[in-house]
Amino acid sequence: SLSDQVQLLVSRGLLVSDFGEAEKFLFHVNYYRLSGYLYSFKQPDGVNYFPQTTLEQIQTLYDFDRKFTRILMFALEDIEETFKTRLSYALTSAFPENPLVYLSPEIYRDPKDFDRFEHHFHAEFRNNRNLPFIKHHIQDYNGQLPMWVAVEILTMGNLSALYKNLLPTYQKRIAQYYGTGTEQLKSWVTNLTYTRNHLAHYMRIYDFNFGRTPKQCKKHHLYKQSSGRIFDQIYIMSFMYSTPSEWNSYVIPEMAALFENYSEYVHLSALGFPDNWQEILMLP
Repeated sequence: SLSDQVQLLVSRGLLVSDFGEAEKFLFHVNYYRLSGYLYSFKQPDGVNYFPQTTLEQIQTLYDFDRKFTRILMFALEDIEETFKTRLSYALTSAFPENPLVYLSPEIYRDPKDFDRFEHHFHAEFRNNRNLPFIKHHIQDYNGQLPMWVAVEILTMGNLSALYKNLLPTYQKRIAQYYGTGTEQLKSWVTNLTYTRNHLAHYMRIYDFNFGRTPKQCKKHHLYKQSSGRIFDQIYIMSFMYSTPSEWNSYVIPEMAALFENYSEYVHLSALGFPDNWQEILMLP
């Protein structure tokens, strides 16, 4: 019961000032999700919490994460749409007479990986067949989607798999749009796919070790340290964001304002952010 959940937290040392409000909170935030925010407050025994750990503190970290997720998802939506557009442009401009080039096995390295991509693409086609623009292409074009249409129903995971399997010529062309190499771009897209999925499921960001670090690029990486925390991923996001002026004037200030509002409980080091993070993330 909700009462039992609160009692369990209290028995492990969590300070709860209002049991009724605590039960209300646990009625809309799963106990298991909440316990993730308590992980770094556990004593060495792995069960009990450090003295003076309060539910208010944990609620604040949870609220911070929700708002931080919105900022990052805003940026990732831009990055995903830009990547779709540039990938589509690179291939269709190389094959102007073949708008279905993405379904041509000869542009890919591994036939098995292409088969997997084709399977996933047709699954996405079926799942989205009721969308107006898909209906239009079914009715008027026998269900054939030119690449600039097809990318709109592909997930970030689909796009990542497609890019990894392209022949080097086409990989290089797309990587050049980002001023980096193919190995770096593969790593960046893979990392941000993982990050997007993590955020889309509202999983914890604060003090979470992603267990991965994007590959560094000589041109971009002026900041060489890595933490395994979200800052490593945000640093890559800055390279892939479409509009530097918007990144500088909106995304960075939004993060700064959020950190200021939650400065009582949020420690930037738990997110991998160095003290001069704004200077590092600011785009030329």
